[in-house]
Amino acid sequence: MTAPTQRHHSVRGERKPPDVAAYEASRHRARRRRSAGEGAGGHEAAGMGRWLLTYSDMITLLLALFIILFAISTINAKKFLAFKMGITQSFNNVAQQTSHNGLLPKQDALSAHPTITTSMSSILAKNPTTTTKTARSDLTKIQVELSQHLAAAGLSSVTSVSRTEQGVVVEIFADKAYFATDSATLQPTGDKVIDTIGAVLSTVPNHVEVQGYTDDVPITGGPYVSNWELSGARAAAAVVRLETVDRITPNRLSAVGFGTTHPVASNATVAGRAQNRRIDIVVLATTVPAPGTTSTQKVIAP
Repeated sequence: MTAPTQRHHSVRGERKPPDVAAYEASRHRARRRRSAGEGAGGHEAAGMGRWLLTYSDMITLLLALFIILFAISTINAKKFLAFKMGITQSFNNVAQQTSHNGLLPKQDALSAHPTITTSMSSILAKNPTTTTKTARSDLTKIQVELSQHLAAAGLSSVTSVSRTEQGVVVEIFADKAYFATDSATLQPTGDKVIDTIGAVLSTVPNHVEVQGYTDDVPITGGPYVSNWELSGARAAAAVVRLETVDRITPNRLSAVGFGTTHPVASNATVAGRAQNRRIDIVVLATTVPAPGTTSTQKVIAP
């Protein structure tokens, strides 16, 4: 009876020993899964932290920029006035010996330079042709004298005296006076005209400009290849006569050739072309420098 009872007890109380190796393997796999999960999550968290840090830096820099812009756009009126007064006082202190307000010269500073104070008063007293009124009367006198001398010499038909903005103009008609076709050689009548004008010019100090003009007929032969050269040569011939025969100082004389420009009549007719072939002797309102001076006095004479 005893043996069966013990066998039944052993059957009911028998337990299966645990599989330690399988358990350890299971725990190891679980740890590996948890480690893999934590590694992925940490990497993702680290990436999110990087762009958030960059964003926060950008926001901080923008904030600093706007603060600086606001600071420089706001002007403290009191500080600005103090700065302005300081700058003004500094400049006034530097220039106080030559200026009573930092800009304009003092009266005593001007008195120390007689060349400045004499200026126009002494010049006008020594040279009356520098005033507009006197220059007007002088040019009028020259115009009258030229007209009278040319009329007395019987040259009124080949000349014309007028007044322009340039000065007194003596127009000499080339066909009637002294030039042959395509020539710049003075004829006896031309010599007489130039010498009559030169007699008046020798008594005045004004500058004289001789201007040559031609018609629009092209040059086909002779020593000149264009109307430019012909007009300039005719003006130069008159200047040479004024200098060598009439004794006009060369620094008062100038010659200009205008060619076919500035016609006074139509080139479509023979009479018009004859008027355009001319020499103008212009007595200018400017005068030669007085002895001891280096500049030419210039006035405006209407």
